[in-house]
Amino acid sequence: MDLNLKRKIMRRKESVYEFYYKNIGDKIRKTRIESNLTQEDLARGICSNTYISKIENNKIAINQENLNLIMEKMDMSTSKIGIPEQMVDYLRRSFEYFFFKDLESYKKLFDSLKDYEFGVLVSVIRLGYYVLNEEFEKAKTIYNDLFRYLNSLEDYGFSIFVIYGSFYNIGINDYQSARILLTSVNDYLENNEKVLAMYYYSRFIVYGNLCQFSIGREGLDLARLILVKYSNCARIIELAMYNNIFKVYEDSNNDIYLNKNYLQGLTPNQKNYYLLILSETDTDSTYYLDKLDENGDYYLFGLFKKAQIYYKKKMMSEYNHLKQKINVLHYQKRSKIDYYNILKLIESNQIIYLKDYLINYVLPYITRKQNLFYYQNIIMVISDILKSKKRYKDALIYYMKYFSLKKKLQFE
Repeated sequence: MDLNLKRKIMRRKESVYEFYYKNIGDKIRKTRIESNLTQEDLARGICSNTYISKIENNKIAINQENLNLIMEKMDMSTSKIGIPEQMVDYLRRSFEYFFFKDLESYKKLFDSLKDYEFGVLVSVIRLGYYVLNEEFEKAKTIYNDLFRYLNSLEDYGFSIFVIYGSFYNIGINDYQSARILLTSVNDYLENNEKVLAMYYYSRFIVYGNLCQFSIGREGLDLARLILVKYSNCARIIELAMYNNIFKVYEDSNNDIYLNKNYLQGLTPNQKNYYLLILSETDTDSTYYLDKLDENGDYYLFGLFKKAQIYYKKKMMSEYNHLKQKINVLHYQKRSKIDYYNILKLIESNQIIYLKDYLINYVLPYITRKQNLFYYQNIIMVISDILKSKKRYKDALIYYMKYFSLKKKLQFE
């Protein structure tokens, strides 16, 4: 490697480390106060009061020797505060595991950090692990807390936070927040090809779910090239899945092909949603629905769709058996939607009650999920019921609700 290039890389690393050394001041101040020490007490025998004051106000970066002495005086292990060189290395490793969807290696790193009490980078690393492991409730607390410390992240750390945060929002179906977050990093995005790949890949997912397909595909070829370059099969499989999902959303699904081997590379949640969307291309068959994973989300919805097919084909034995299973699972899974009740309303042709249930329960649920595809489908059912009762104005009002929600999610 060229000597000049080596020096530039080293200076870049040193500037990153110095940035995080400066931010240790907040942690020192907090621990000093908890230890009932004044700045004078802490400085005695180590440095000046002014030096401590500047450190605590993040004016200067503390050196390693003084940090060790200060931590020793406060009876606190330096390992708990997180040495910047180590933390930056851990962050890079965490992103490497996230990039390759290597949950096993990420868990080992995550477990090795369990004793660390402080450190914004430790929090970012933990966020990434919870997101990759689909533990979104645990991720939520860390994600919300990190917004108080964004100024404590330099460009690389901020870029990684944005990627982890975007996938967190994708995981909880908050595509609007993910869009806003991704937009925030435009001027700070780290010029690292793996970071760029995950950035454009997450944009593809977010804008695809917001039905802004042309925007989502900007940079997608670059992301795909980088994933292929590193033989990142796990993310390539995911990308193929989303590409097919968005083809269905766009109603351009003629060339969709399900590779069964790909399903093994998806999480149960991803697999089930993928199969549900593919089932929209073959509404008279249970081919896709037969492959649902009972441990994943959307399983109950998949059984509901399967029951509808049985009912349509007058396969009443299979239908009644599945309907009872849906009723039992409704309580076991504490489902927000009572699919058993919907099936009974369809059976008895109580379309007005069906319309009311869709409006009062299903539509708000899908709105919270920010699922424009199914929102539009439900709106069409409601509108058709209203039109059958010659309530054309009301039907139009509900039809326009779809465009109102779409505009809100895309632009607000």
